[in-house]
Amino acid sequence: MKIIKKIVGNRFANNTLWLLLDRIFQLLLGLIVGIWTARYLGPSNFGVLNYGASIITFFSVICSLGLENVIIKYFVDNPKKNNTILFSAIAIRTITAVLSIIVIYIMVSLIHYDDKIVKSVIMLQSLALIFTSFDTIDYWFQSILMSKYVVLAKSIARLFVSIWKIYLLISNASLAFFALSSTIEALILGIILLVIYFKKNKINISISKRYSTELVLDSYHFILSGLLISLFTQTDKIMLGNLIGKESVGVYSVAANMATLWYFVPLAVINSARPIILKKKQNSILDYQRNLKQLYAFIFWLGVLVSLFITLFSNIIIKHLYGQQYIEASVPLIILIWSSIFSLLGTARNIWIVSEGVNKYTKYYFLIGVIANFLLNYIFINLFGALGSALATLIAQIITTIIAPMLFKKTKESTYLMGKALLLNDVIPKNKKWKR
Repeated sequence: MKIIKKIVGNRFANNTLWLLLDRIFQLLLGLIVGIWTARYLGPSNFGVLNYGASIITFFSVICSLGLENVIIKYFVDNPKKNNTILFSAIAIRTITAVLSIIVIYIMVSLIHYDDKIVKSVIMLQSLALIFTSFDTIDYWFQSILMSKYVVLAKSIARLFVSIWKIYLLISNASLAFFALSSTIEALILGIILLVIYFKKNKINISISKRYSTELVLDSYHFILSGLLISLFTQTDKIMLGNLIGKESVGVYSVAANMATLWYFVPLAVINSARPIILKKKQNSILDYQRNLKQLYAFIFWLGVLVSLFITLFSNIIIKHLYGQQYIEASVPLIILIWSSIFSLLGTARNIWIVSEGVNKYTKYYFLIGVIANFLLNYIFINLFGALGSALATLIAQIITTIIAPMLFKKTKESTYLMGKALLLNDVIPKNKKWKR
């Protein structure tokens, strides 16, 4: 009981716990409904669904405007202007979403003019972009370490959509209805977040041209890097779909989905740690760097444990969960799970980038990663298929996270901090607790 009270009394631990509960809930639903859906659709249709999702993911980065990396700092630094900052961000994201949907329609009509199924799936999925602008409210709750409200909202939305998918599975519905699922989830989540926000604040929608401009100017480096990251993460599926076929995308997507299942733990810690570390910079550089190294060390060593487990049991996991039709995903899964460690380290490093004000450098080393990923995918896919794409992703991830930042004088320190963290150098504080 004392341990539980201590956790509840610590805002960082309490906020992280809520985020973990959210991820666990989504993980359970994802495993049950996701595996059932993959089995029902088969590698080909499941590949079409994920091929479309890869294209939408690219545009969702554009619509996010990179604000997730800077807006929490705005909330922390300007608590009295939070309402104006929030709705200014939502407004510019909504406008960007509408423009993106128009571009998607034109692009899909040109590339897949003779494939009505692919066109309909992608356009139905694209509608979610409008409603995801309201997830900006999530960052306001993160800034005050009150993520439990977002957790509840996401859980309700995910539960509703899971019931919707189960109904589709039972009724033998067509692929188009499954494509609509992401849009329905985004709509429900947006409505719930708005309701909760207005219960906590007065209904006063205020939009500022000044804050809209400042947010875009401060985050445009992350917009570019976000686009590069999106290209980096989605190139494999898009190239597989065009070079080999949609069925290979289905098999590869199973491996990719399994490789990210454990993300809920490190992402919850990163989201809770972000406002604390940003505030520590104002008081103590030593504590600020120590907290960063603690975060890096936690992600890396947890990732090693998870990766070793998956390496040993990958074949058994794929066969029992997805069936023999997806067994080819077992080897790519082993490679992608190791790649995920470097991906998460890169996500955690964004805290250092924002705090040090070196946002402009991110686009350079992500550009390096995208070029490497594209070239490696083109070579390895033709040689090894889905396995080659996984190898390309791993190598490119290491280049992006570890090697590329070392090429620039002002970002070398981030890699040095990572290196010290992995060696557990000055990670454990002396008689100090991590608290806000």
